[in-house]
Amino acid sequence: MTDTVQGDKSLYEKTPSQFNYAPPDILHKYIESLDTKEPSEVLNALMKQEKLNDDANQQIQAWQQESRRPNRTRLIVKLINHTDRALAVGENDVDLDAEERDFLSITPWDILAFKLDFEYSRQLGSRSKDMYRNFIVFGDKDCGFVFNFGLRVNTSFGVISSTLTPIRTNRVTSIGATPIKCSTRISHAANDEPYGFTVEITLA
Repeated sequence: MTDTVQGDKSLYEKTPSQFNYAPPDILHKYIESLDTKEPSEVLNALMKQEKLNDDANQQIQAWQQESRRPNRTRLIVKLINHTDRALAVGENDVDLDAEERDFLSITPWDILAFKLDFEYSRQLGSRSKDMYRNFIVFGDKDCGFVFNFGLRVNTSFGVISSTLTPIRTNRVTSIGATPIKCSTRISHAANDEPYGFTVEITLA
């Protein structure tokens, strides 16, 4: 990383090229939101964002490597808010308490990692079964999104043994009067029971 921004290129053109946690257009948008052209302030803000991203990735890796009980399955979520909107947790069916709702409420330009553990119960020879199917609303009627997620294990019975197929649900949908661009992808999925997986949600 260069220590100073110099030459005939502007600060907005040169600085984002030193960071890789977000696309250049997002970095430009973030720099503009800082309302400053002081190189030191911009660099400090960008380094803070990069640290948020690194910390979230390290936490996710630690959760993925934890030994888990066979009767519990884990959903890990990385929530990246590339907007100037604060989105509080609203309606949900995960029975979040006040402290959990406060923790999951994301601030502008924040990067948050969290995990949810669910019961995993599949008896030998049992039919297909939903392990969980839930939703969490972030934001309100003005601007927000709903995150739908779930795990279903389909069982097909063969002559010798049965075959298990995990079906993972991860969908984000913009809600409210002001649309928000949101996307989701599965970034990691366990091949064996209890079929935990990691989802990355990006708001832009």
